[in-house]
Order: sequence, then C-alpha cells, then structure tokens
Amino acid sequence: MLVSRHMTTQIPADLISALIRLGFSQYEAQAYCALLQRSPMNGHEVGKLSSVPPSKIYETLQRLDAKGAVLMHRSEPVRYAAVPYAEVLARLRDRFEDDLAIVNDGLSTLPAAREPGLVWSLRDSRAIITAFLTTIDSAQQTLFAAIWDEEMEPLRGAIEAASARGVDVHVAIYGKASLSGPRCYDLRECGESARNRLEGRRLSVAVADEQDAITAEFGPSANEEAVLTNNPVISLLAIEYVKADVMGRILINSMGQAAYEKALHGDVMQALLAAKTVLLPRLKSKATAAASGVKRRSRAGTSGSGTDQG
Repeated sequence: MLVSRHMTTQIPADLISALIRLGFSQYEAQAYCALLQRSPMNGHEVGKLSSVPPSKIYETLQRLDAKGAVLMHRSEPVRYAAVPYAEVLARLRDRFEDDLAIVNDGLSTLPAAREPGLVWSLRDSRAIITAFLTTIDSAQQTLFAAIWDEEMEPLRGAIEAASARGVDVHVAIYGKASLSGPRCYDLRECGESARNRLEGRRLSVAVADEQDAITAEFGPSANEEAVLTNNPVISLLAIEYVKADVMGRILINSMGQAAYEKALHGDVMQALLAAKTVLLPRLKSKATAAASGVKRRSRAGTSGSGTDQG
C-alpha cells in the first residue's frame, strides 16, 4: 500500500500496479490518485501529496496531460485537476479494444503452421485452463475428456457447447459434477481412489478429434503442469486412458462388491498397486543449469591460486 503522511487516503498497492499495467508509470499513477482526492492543486502540492519527487512531478503532470488524465488551469502558478476516472477508463477501454482488433486482424493474416507431433509444456494454471478451453473449442467430431470437480466450472460451458454443436462428447467425471448434453460417466469412486493413491494429485485430459490433446496434472502443490500436443500416438493414449477408466468402473459395478474386493486383494492387483507413482523433482531449465555450472566453476577458480580473473 502506498503510504504518505500527506495523503488523505492510503492508495492500495494493487491499484497502483493495475494502473501501471494500463500504461501509467509509477509516478503518474501516484499523481493521478492524489489529484482524484484533491483538486485543483499546483505542481508542488501534487508532488507533496503523492510523494513524487519535486524533480519529477512537473514532467509527470505533463505526461498525464498528454494522456488526457488531467486538466490544466494556466494560472500563476499552473493548477491541475484530475479528469474523472470514468472518462479516463472509458478512453483506455476504447483504445485497448481498437488495438486488440488491429492485433487480431494482423495476426490472423500470419501463417500459423505448427510442426506436427511436438509436445509443448505449460506450467501456469490459468494457461493450462485456457489450453483446455482451446482444445475443447476446436473439436468438430469427437471429444474425450476426463475432468475433476475442481476444474469443471471453468470448462463446463465449453464442453456443453461442443455437445450442442453436434460433437460426440464423452466425459469421465471424477466427482459429483454433471453436464447437460454430453455423455457423462460417474467416476467419483475411481477419483477418490486415485486421489489417495497419488497423494492428492489429479490427472485431467481432453482430446479433440483424436488429434489435439492436453494432459494436465493438478494437485495440492504449486507444481501444476500440462503437456499439449497433436501427436497422434499421445492423443490415442489419452483417449484409451479415458476409455479404460470408464470400462473399469463399469466392470467393477457389474461384478459386485465381493468379487471386486477379492480381485483387489489378489496377488496381481497388489503387485501393480505396490509400484508407487512418485512425484519426481522438476528438472532444471537449461538457463538454471548453466548458471549453476558458472557458480561451480567460479568457486573452483577461487579455491586455487586466485590469478584467474576471467
């Protein structure tokens, strides 16, 4: 939070950060917020209230004037007032929408061919959900998915829309969620078993038209990761994963609890379950590995004669 002994109201740090993302500088954001609280003021007063250094306040006010965020009264001394924030935000919104339209039109004319078969990695949860939505939205004929309750809400609309446009949609749901339109399979019991076995980690997949696939690992830690590919072998593997889980649940339901318990505690099943799936440490990136190597070489160099200054 921006704190000044002169400020009538403390300005939240996240507000300043948001203004910076909208194109304001740090000083511009501070000065504009100060003027919103008290107008009109001369430059010295704005600087005092906003904690902008005296050497920077007048050029800051000039930039705000160029942005259309302040009004100037050319008196002696010059006084400044804030343009109402609703007007400023409306102009910013119009400008960004115009720029987005230009960028969208321009990028749509560029060749976007991607080398087939490559596997791409994602490690940001929002980017992973966006990649799921892109994959689901691209489906024209078939869509196979395995989704947990925790990820269902941001994906629900896209999955139901795919079904509504005629895509043959099959969704294994690990939880209590339901969908309108797609063929859904209740795998909540399988989900609980997998969650316990994998220490809270959740595996989700989506495959569009037996070609574009995304497989993601979600879980209690911050190490969420996904792979995105149009490799047909990986896409087939993901589809078979969904089918195997669904068929396994159907067989368990049909064989009865007693027969299931007998099979579960048999030697073959126990041997399979005893092979633990562990969370391996993340591989270092090339940059991190290179930096570590430099540090090791540096320490090795300083432990010798000390004459190597390279």
